[in-house]
Amino acid sequence: MRLFLVDSSIFVFRAWYGPEPERVNLQNQPNQAFVGFSDFVYRLLTEQAPSRIVFAFDESLAQSARKSIYPDYKANRSPAPEELKRQFGWCRQWLEALGISCVSSDRWEADDLIGSLAVFHRRPELPLAILTADKDLAQLIADGDWWWSYLDDKKLDYRAVCKKFGVRPEQIAAQLALTGDKVDNIPGIPEIGPKTAARLLKKYDTLSNLRRHLHEVGEMKFRYAARVQRSLIEHEKLLDVSIELTSINCSIDEMRRVRIDRGEIDPAELERMMRQQSFDAARRRRWLTFVDEPPARVG
Repeated sequence: MRLFLVDSSIFVFRAWYGPEPERVNLQNQPNQAFVGFSDFVYRLLTEQAPSRIVFAFDESLAQSARKSIYPDYKANRSPAPEELKRQFGWCRQWLEALGISCVSSDRWEADDLIGSLAVFHRRPELPLAILTADKDLAQLIADGDWWWSYLDDKKLDYRAVCKKFGVRPEQIAAQLALTGDKVDNIPGIPEIGPKTAARLLKKYDTLSNLRRHLHEVGEMKFRYAARVQRSLIEHEKLLDVSIELTSINCSIDEMRRVRIDRGEIDPAELERMMRQQSFDAARRRRWLTFVDEPPARVG
């Protein structure tokens, strides 16, 4: 048995930008992201039949904890259009009708909620399956856990994370702090890419230890080591900000009280939403069968 923690936004965005033709509901509102997301949920619940599962959602984080540290964090991203924001709400309603817990925060990101759920609810007999496509969440993987890009069926355990990224999961936040992240607009150290960061962390293990030995980096046996040393010394202060941005907060106390077991399904609400969202006959049949004869919960 596993605790499934789902980075929901990844799957909503994939449906929004995916090959599914444009769809509208009874009010002529676009709903292809919601319909595609519901297809993913159906696949997950029927293929894996998880007993314990939580979906984490991002909210609009104009005043998030990370923006208070670094105002330019994610400043390169355009806000989601209103028709997509509306569909995020429907996705949550659908999950709640299925008896599945959803979490979000106006201060913390889904990554932090997942990290806190992981720390508070993981047990030796209940390892994690973190469903995402975000490399940042690989820092949460411990022995027995899975980082799982579910739609691509790419699954990484602890050893596979080490092999893929060249560092241990516990070092991924430090690796990202060294390299920066253009997607999230996180500053890094010029001259340092993922492989160089992995070399540094393999030798010095932590950012703190690396910073105590900056003047030794130029003696390392790789090309441009001297240039990397100069860049690290010149831009060292950037690491103070970057590591706060790349580290997942695993101590959000509200996550202790989140229900991780699946609850009761609300068939009437599902039926109402299927009508409202103009589900086709095949999708309606699948979900009605699921409600009438749900798979045994074993995952």
